[in-house]
Amino acid sequence: MITCIVIKTSIMYHNRGSHFDFIILLLWNFVTKREKFMSSLTLGVVGSSFKENELRVPIHPEQLDWIDLSVRKRMFFEVGYGERFQISDDWINDRTGGLMQRNEIFEHCDVVMLIKPDPKDIPFIHPGKTLWGWLHCIEDVWITNAAINKNLTMIAWEAMHKWNRKNEFQYHIFHKNNEIAGYAGVFHALQLRGIDGHYGTPRRVMIIGSGSVARGALQAFKGLGFKDIHIYNRPSKTFIAPQSYEATYHQLEMDENGRLMAIHADRSRNLFIEEIAQSDIILNGIRQDFKQPIMFMSHEEVSRLKRSALIIDIARDEGMGFPFSKPTSFINPIFTVGEAWYYAVDHTSSYLWNIASWEISISLLPYLSSISRGAPYWESDETIRRAIQIQNGRIVDPRILSFQNRDAEYPHIINPG
Repeated sequence: MITCIVIKTSIMYHNRGSHFDFIILLLWNFVTKREKFMSSLTLGVVGSSFKENELRVPIHPEQLDWIDLSVRKRMFFEVGYGERFQISDDWINDRTGGLMQRNEIFEHCDVVMLIKPDPKDIPFIHPGKTLWGWLHCIEDVWITNAAINKNLTMIAWEAMHKWNRKNEFQYHIFHKNNEIAGYAGVFHALQLRGIDGHYGTPRRVMIIGSGSVARGALQAFKGLGFKDIHIYNRPSKTFIAPQSYEATYHQLEMDENGRLMAIHADRSRNLFIEEIAQSDIILNGIRQDFKQPIMFMSHEEVSRLKRSALIIDIARDEGMGFPFSKPTSFINPIFTVGEAWYYAVDHTSSYLWNIASWEISISLLPYLSSISRGAPYWESDETIRRAIQIQNGRIVDPRILSFQNRDAEYPHIINPG
């Protein structure tokens, strides 16, 4: 309707000079911007979770004023979203599109921002919606089935990376949250075992990996007074930069017999299991290849773990790394393996939920505009495009097909065996 009026006005005043041309241009810019705004998607931001002790949120309420008003007014927040931050519903309502109950967000909003979906969320999700969060469609069959059955689009935070002009990986956009995961995991696990580096028996610390998780863990161990810290990493990856003088660095390699070896600075070699057997605290922050996972020890070698050794498994990939590896919860965070202890809370950064929410929000703000504009804009943003794992119920990430042994053709039946 407005477009028609502007066109008619343009015809009426076409011969009246540049002054009227300028007015028409302003009107046209207003209309196109308004129509683009009207065609934008609505974003629903969920603050609660069915997952136990999940206190992080997608958007930190103290950052709301940083978001462009045209985007903010398309965002709807769950009632009570700001309570744990001591921010009222009225304050959020004044700055956004408004407040909705949790079930209303799933029903009415086009894109639902949810930290970590739970199977209990599935009945509330309406067909054709887009989920944007830590979705784990590769590993979790239940959420992939839901996406297929309900024609959902799944944009996975765990797959959101920055790429350079050569389409080479640069960094994961949530690297700060991953650092907090390593940092918080160390604090929580050591608290559970009553351990500190400043006091008590000196302990040898092993960190496996050199990415964001390992960086956060190293900061925690150093801050807690541990001195004998050893970092092990695959040679194809970059070591923690800059290397800390408060840690000793080693490389991991497979020998010709398929045994995992530790290569020291003097090029001497040792079986990795021997390094593990000498360690009092073992932190795993390595990113596994689901097709070719690295095993640090066999079932038979579990007895080599030191008595009262503490394994802090931030990677927590079930059946990978350690033969007994599996996620644990904040309710039951730790269990014994032989005479050792195993910790693998699968959302450790929620232990420091406020700062984790802050860093998550910082990571997401640059993408809110593109997400709210819809699928055509997603394709033009490489970070978003590559994070779309399922689109309208169709699997587009081949890793899901291979890991779950599914047919390439819709409805992507799981093959037996």
